[in-house]
Amino acid sequence: MNDFQPDEDFLRTLTVLYVEDDDETREQLTQILHRRVGRLLTAENGLAGLEAFQSGSVRMVITDIQMPAMDGLSMAQEIRKLDPDVPIIVTTAFEMTEYLLRSIDIGVDKYVTKPIVPERLHAAMQQLSRHLQADELAARRAAHLEEFQRLQVLGGMAAGIAHDFNNLLQVILGNVENVVANGLPHTDNYRSLHRALAACESAKGLGEVLLHMANIKAYHDSRKSIASLVYRSVQDALVDSQVILERHLPDSLPDVAFNSEQMRIVFNQLARNARTAMPAGGTLHISGEPCAVFEGNALALAPGNYVRITLRDTGSGILASHLPKVFYPYWSTQPMGSQKGLGLGLTVCYSLLRGHGGLIEAESIPGHGASFHVYLPVASRHGDTLN
Repeated sequence: MNDFQPDEDFLRTLTVLYVEDDDETREQLTQILHRRVGRLLTAENGLAGLEAFQSGSVRMVITDIQMPAMDGLSMAQEIRKLDPDVPIIVTTAFEMTEYLLRSIDIGVDKYVTKPIVPERLHAAMQQLSRHLQADELAARRAAHLEEFQRLQVLGGMAAGIAHDFNNLLQVILGNVENVVANGLPHTDNYRSLHRALAACESAKGLGEVLLHMANIKAYHDSRKSIASLVYRSVQDALVDSQVILERHLPDSLPDVAFNSEQMRIVFNQLARNARTAMPAGGTLHISGEPCAVFEGNALALAPGNYVRITLRDTGSGILASHLPKVFYPYWSTQPMGSQKGLGLGLTVCYSLLRGHGGLIEAESIPGHGASFHVYLPVASRHGDTLN
């Protein structure tokens, strides 16, 4: 996954619908389009094309005009009602004013005459894919900025709550420990106090989670390649599991400035999530590479050089409707039960990485696993002060 993909690469991620009633023309152009797009749906008339559009996540439509059952422009008009923004390219052997006027009224984006020159059609597809890509980048950037601002507010609130919570907890814990120390063993009161003491210890862990959420800026204690820490943290989370770990994480990654304990929490948590997603076993792939992030990038990161570490599992994946929520506090697909802090793990990861000037992003195709991409800024050659 690149932050900015060249037109050709982006075009190969799209699902395109091609509608043409002439069998020979459809077969010839299908062979060409298959090599240039991610997924191609074909139909022999407007009715079949409309049905195909409704069944798949179509990002671009190419259609003939004159067809039986429903003509291409009538189909385009119905598609516009379903998705006003999907790019539509019309192909026809006729250059009649009537067709042109209807195309303009419907909002057809491109008009390519027959016989179709593949290079001309490809150029039209590239131009429209640039617009799609720009819109997608802008939407992702806006979502990241909104998430960051929301978590900044939550982080400030968590800091205040954690401070008061820990102070109150310390008073409770101290008094309970005193009574337990002077109590009579094997009595009901003694056992009750021990349960209260265990609950206090559990609450201390929840207080630590709140403090991690509140960590707006990290205290860096290391400046080196993070590869070995990532690998150890993930290994620890997979002990006694049936998950196979595949490493494509070079030790030669550029140096980053980081807080060791916080980054251990991040990658341990991500591995635990992957383990939960593969209860019967599977494979967790870890990879890492340097990457450049440019001005106006979709991730709302400062421009510069970064290390990108990806954890990709072979679990059931994440529904598209769930993806925007995975970093929300207390949002989880797992039953909460009595486990305190469940639903905060990914929120903590997001907050800690933002505190490092980095970011985490999730992507998934349901049924084909999930990937989490972690970005950390490369340390300056002149040496960053460990703050």
